[in-house]
Amino acid sequence: MKRRSNLTRVSLIYFALLIWLGVACATFTRVAPAVDITGKWKADFETPEGKLETFLNIQKSTDGTLTATIDVPVMDAYNVPLIFSFEKGVVHWEIEEYDVSFNGKLVDPATIEGESSRPGGESWSVIYKRVK
Repeated sequence: MKRRSNLTRVSLIYFALLIWLGVACATFTRVAPAVDITGKWKADFETPEGKLETFLNIQKSTDGTLTATIDVPVMDAYNVPLIFSFEKGVVHWEIEEYDVSFNGKLVDPATIEGESSRPGGESWSVIYKRVK
């Protein structure tokens, strides 16, 4: 009878150890939540032609892919389609037709910082802020 009691105690210790290891492994392998970058973003920045206000509109389609358009009110340009990507916190968009591009990084849930450029090597800093 004493041997069975020891066997039960050892089994309980092993069981507790397995649970503890499972919790420890789950803690270390936790995947970071995906960042939701969808929504409307606004940037006011200086270009060689003067101050420019743009709105970046990012949507997620039903299949999970991200698409984006840009609005430039001063140019009466709305819903201009972009070639857009967002991977590992890096944001890239371009307007092929005008050879304009943007490369930046999501620095926090409400801010994208980067640089926009166009032919001839012109570039300027851009900070997009999430519009509520």
